Amino acid sequence: MSTTFVATVLTHTPNATSKITTEFTLHNIEHSTPKILSPHAFEIPITGDFDNTLIQIIAKKHSVDISVQKESIFRKYPRLVVFDMDSTLIQQEVIDEIANIAGVVDQVSKITESAMNGEIDFKESLKRRVGLLKGTPSTVFETIKQRITFTPGAKELCNALKVLGVKMAVVSGGFMPLALYVKAHLGLDYAFANQLEISEDGKELTGHTTGPVVDGVRKAELLTVMAQSLGIRKEQVIAVGDGANDLLMMAEAGLGIAFRAKPKVQAQAQARINLESLINVLHFMGLDATEIAQLS
Repeated sequence: MSTTFVATVLTHTPNATSKITTEFTLHNIEHSTPKILSPHAFEIPITGDFDNTLIQIIAKKHSVDISVQKESIFRKYPRLVVFDMDSTLIQQEVIDEIANIAGVVDQVSKITESAMNGEIDFKESLKRRVGLLKGTPSTVFETIKQRITFTPGAKELCNALKVLGVKMAVVSGGFMPLALYVKAHLGLDYAFANQLEISEDGKELTGHTTGPVVDGVRKAELLTVMAQSLGIRKEQVIAVGDGANDLLMMAEAGLGIAFRAKPKVQAQAQARINLESLINVLHFMGLDATEIAQLS
């Protein structure tokens, strides 16, 4: 018996279902009847051999995202979902917000962009950016908390996952005070991030970090450790992120999802979401809009 795969399609395009199934037929991609998940999502069971490069050419032609997964019990019932924080669970890059308050936003933003695109090493980029924050009042975190905007669908997704009994973590190259705030707001189970050093009098940032740097390698290690501590297989883990430093973490998971990500990240990730809401993560588990509503 041949292995069945599932192509999850996310789209803004009207009538995309018929367009994509017609393309599959024209290119001899054996498939069965699509399942409509929502007005902007559907899935197509693939029952024969396929060329994923060809599928991505079809996706680009019709301006949709098509992500193919092996059909299995693990797809439908993940046990752990690991999120990046900046530009994933929240819409800001926290270090840029701090830099704005410190008056060095232009310098920091350029380094951030280069790091997220994978143009410079994350550890080096973090060192440079944090160095520019020296002397910033330590109260900056309370100010930033008031500015945080959660990504559309983040709260609804986390509520649904919690109802399903899925453990959730934020693993961020950002900073712990904000990661803990996001953890509390969204009801997550774990939070890991970098720690900014505070001066001895507690009044300002020193321009250094303390403890292990949470870079791409560390993110992947933390995912593995959490899976081991929960006694689950990596196939039962979903990782969601947007930057180059999320790629190793996404590769370690059973499913890695690039959320509104940089082009390099989208090209290497197994799955992509370019719609604005994180609730679309649930479609990769095969859940439709009616089932998602039942979890609210």
